[in-house]
Amino acid sequence: MLKDKLIPQINEYLKNSEVKKLLGLTDNVNVKFLAQGEYNINFALYDYGKKYVFRVNTGSQLEIDNQIRYEYNAIKSLERSGVTPKAYYVDDTKSFFNYGILIMEYLDGRPLDYGKDLNKAAEIFANIHSLELSEEDRSTFIVEDNVFTERILESRRLLKDFFISDKISKELKNFFHKFLNWAEKNRYKEKYFIENKWHVINNTEVNSHNFIIGEDESYLIDWEKPVISDPCQDLTQFLSPTTTLWKTDYVLNEEERKEFFKTYVKDLRGEDNNIRERVELYTPYLYLRALSWCAYAYLEYLNPNKDIKNMDTFNTIKEYLDINFMEKLLKEYL
Repeated sequence: MLKDKLIPQINEYLKNSEVKKLLGLTDNVNVKFLAQGEYNINFALYDYGKKYVFRVNTGSQLEIDNQIRYEYNAIKSLERSGVTPKAYYVDDTKSFFNYGILIMEYLDGRPLDYGKDLNKAAEIFANIHSLELSEEDRSTFIVEDNVFTERILESRRLLKDFFISDKISKELKNFFHKFLNWAEKNRYKEKYFIENKWHVINNTEVNSHNFIIGEDESYLIDWEKPVISDPCQDLTQFLSPTTTLWKTDYVLNEEERKEFFKTYVKDLRGEDNNIRERVELYTPYLYLRALSWCAYAYLEYLNPNKDIKNMDTFNTIKEYLDINFMEKLLKEYL
């Protein structure tokens, strides 16, 4: 597997005097596999009490040429929030590895528990969404003004091969055609977000395992594809069953959602601009993104040359693409 091949390469790479000097590493650094996503593999570096995360990027969901530099710049911009990791080193030359490299802070803690940590998550979101955006931020991050249009364009891109594949049933193709037609028909409602603009930095991948819950401090990690856009992007995704069911068997009830919004609004450094209404409007477009990505990823997993394969993820993808699951999820809209 790729992660096993990378460990000896990382050991060799860390002998580079620039990296060693910057991080204060010795020749006895220990490299261990930590975790992997769909487009990144993470390793822990241990060296006499020092700990770092060594991140290897294998692809880009944003379809940008320099994914690792985008992520590094985003993390550097977010350090002022106090609830995201620090970035120490980036190598986007691909002169040693065939992949982009990022070295960042190792944060101790556990994944978020929806039953215990909703208020902590709300506080983290409020902290990040309260950051005052600079011109540098607007040049660093992708900016999305038309949130419905962006989701439709993104989904059409993700579904392009899905619609022409002979490995996909006609029933599934018809379902996504119907969903896209609904999304186009209702796209005019995005004028609300244009006329009532509220821009913040969004993570866009806020599942439970992208939170680190510590004894004293908690954090939001994995800034692979952040954008500047309406805060409904992150909050809708965080609260959605397509997210809560991804790594856990949990669906939030209405009381939990109310408590989450209450804490979020209380901790905002600024005015609440009807966040609940924004989330309600955006919800079906979040579903469009989530399910379209599953359709795209399903075909990727059928490719024997895919660099990273998480079989638990593949099984969840297949569950989400079940017609009954999708129809139940979208019964209010389709």
